[in-house]
Formats: sequence, structure tokens, C-alpha cells
Amino acid sequence: MKDRIFYPLSSILLPMDLVKNKKLLMHVGPVDIYEEVLYAGLKNNVGFTSEEFVNAFQSSLKRVRYLFQADQTYQPFIIPGGGTSAMESVTSFLSRGDKVLVVTNGVFGDRWLNIFKKYPVEVDCLKADAGDYVGIESIREKVKQKHYKLITFTHVETSTGVRHPIKESVEEIRDYVDIIVVDGVSSVGAEEVKAKDWNVDIYLTASQKAIGAPPGLGLLVVSENAMKNLKGENIAGYYLDLNNWLPVMRGMEEGKSAYFSTLPVHTVFMLNEALKLVQDEGIENRIKRHEKVAGAIRAGIEGMGLNVVAKKPEAYSNTVTGVMLKKVKAQDVLAEIVKEGVELAPGVHPSLQGKYIRIGHMGWVTPNDAVVTISALERTLKRLGEDIKIGEGVKATQSYLS
Repeated sequence: MKDRIFYPLSSILLPMDLVKNKKLLMHVGPVDIYEEVLYAGLKNNVGFTSEEFVNAFQSSLKRVRYLFQADQTYQPFIIPGGGTSAMESVTSFLSRGDKVLVVTNGVFGDRWLNIFKKYPVEVDCLKADAGDYVGIESIREKVKQKHYKLITFTHVETSTGVRHPIKESVEEIRDYVDIIVVDGVSSVGAEEVKAKDWNVDIYLTASQKAIGAPPGLGLLVVSENAMKNLKGENIAGYYLDLNNWLPVMRGMEEGKSAYFSTLPVHTVFMLNEALKLVQDEGIENRIKRHEKVAGAIRAGIEGMGLNVVAKKPEAYSNTVTGVMLKKVKAQDVLAEIVKEGVELAPGVHPSLQGKYIRIGHMGWVTPNDAVVTISALERTLKRLGEDIKIGEGVKATQSYLS
């Protein structure tokens, strides 16, 4: 008889460890990534001039137009970095002394201010309170008072989950501003986005949010109108000057390898697969799925007796929901809910610091994810002593989905 082997208790996966290891990521980005997307990056010995990579990049550029609902008149860009690199690359369209208006509804709208302060441009700002968006009338009055070369909007403010009415805002100001830019980092792939129909000059996003790919890439589509302003003499730096990336984009779309700086090869393969899956699902179907999951989560939040950060229903987004807490600390909720196998995001708006948490519901989310999230949140809050109606959140979520 062979000797028995005794394993130390610490080496056995206990039930609680199993729950924590089988984690549901309901974060604001990165998000849960579909296995097929991850597998697409598992390639060896692929160079940035290889036919396989050029084909993947070519496909990605074409699919980016579909993602933004832009036509052939829009120039797509896929550049290294992420949402912030895409944002800062917008300086490629500006010259010294240009006037810029930033419309900000929170922390990531403010990021435009932090970017432009580094450059020799005149910057004005319109700000909203946490949970709200800047009113269209205020924007219209501002652009009538002064001519701005460029205006920036944030479609969904990630810090609060507030959605801005982009279509309506652009309609009101189109005749007064040269270049209209929309940060769609937390909207593109989950909210209605129509770059061409809405007459938006530059729409941008990042790979790791509603597209459902890993972090590492910034995506933009640029109108003919904006491309006329892409000049050699601009205020951009070197790496994010889109003049340097334009020959790469045009060459790749023609099926020819091109180089400015080494692209993240494997991330591009994963992006291409994610964009293929978006196209296979259909953008309208994808938006409806996100809307359904978002509605189910908000129903659960309100059902258990809590409020969301966004102050009015028309500002609710399909991708992020901020949840106001009554008496428990946000950091305690985030630490405790991980034990239930769900990871959420901290609140980052300065005026609400420590008073709220954020639920990300974008990418490959399903109605089942909404039920699990609300269930785990109810148990967590009950344990921590929050004043909620236990069970009513799940009930409301189920009713919404039924």
C-alpha cells in the first residue's frame, strides 16, 4: 500500500477562495473580456510588418467606422495608449492661440482642461454639478458670445454615470464652432453613437470599455472638416501628433505595412476580434442589450432603497451607474463585495468622495450579471449595516427583466 499524502489545509481551495477566484468584474474599465477576444492575442512570432498583422489592422480600421457609425469620409485612427492618448491627440488640430471650450460634467470632462492647460491655447469651461450635465441653452449662449475653434463634450461621464445629450447639443451649436469633439470612452459600443448623422467632427474611445477588449489602444474617427485642420504646424507633441500616424493608418487600410512607432501587435489582434463580435451582434442589438442590463441594475438599486448619482432619467447611461450610500463607507463596500465574487469601482468625483460606488455594466454583460451583482450587493450592504430592503433589489431586477 502506498503511503497516503496529506496536503496542508492552506493548499486546498476553500469555498470562499472559490467564490473570490470566480470573479465577476462589474468595473468601469477594464471590463470582463470574452474568451475569444483573449485567445485572438495568443499568437507567436508575428511582427508589425507581417501580412497577418496588416490584415488585422486593416479590418480593425474598417470596423472602427462601423462602430462609430461613420462613413468613408471619416478617417479612422487606432493609436497606442488609451482614452487619454486619444484625447490628447486632438491637439493635432489646434494652433497656438486657438480658443477651446470644454463642456464638463465631472472628473473626466475635467481631464480635457488638464490636457489643454499644457498647451498654448485659450480655454474656457462650462461645468455641471455632480450627477447632472451642462444644459444645452448654456452651451448655445456661450458659443454665441465667442468664436471657438474647438469644443469638447463627454458623452458618458465615467465618474458619475451621467449621459450628455450629444445629438441635441451638436444641433444647437454646429453653426458656431469649427470642430466638435466627443469623448465616447464610456459610451461607444453601448450607447447610440452616430458620428456622421450627428455631424460630429471627432469621436473617440478606448479599447477597454464597452468594446470589451484589453486596455492599450485609443480609437478615433475624424471628419473631412476636421482633417482640413490637421496641419504640420500644430501644437501637438511628437508621439501623439496624428500627422505622424496618418500615413500608417492610410497604408494599413490599403493593406500595406507602415511604421511610425511600434504598435501593440497582440492587443490589435484582440481589438479586431472584439470589433468582429460587435459587428456580428449588430450595433443596434448591442445597444439594446446594454440598455436592458443597465435598466435592470438601476431597478435593483432603487428597489433596495438606494439612489443613483444621475439626477434625472434622461441622464442615465447604459454603461455606468453611480450608487449613493447612506451610512456605510464606500471603501468597506468595495472590499467586502469582492468576498462575494463581484468587483465594483470606487467613486472618484471629489464632491462625493467616499459617499458612493460605481457599477460598470458594459462590454459582454448579460441580464444574469445584473441579477448576480444586485444579489451580491444586497448581501454585502446588509452585512455592513446599511439601511436597505433586503431581497427587494433582486425582486425589482427580476421584475424588470421578466
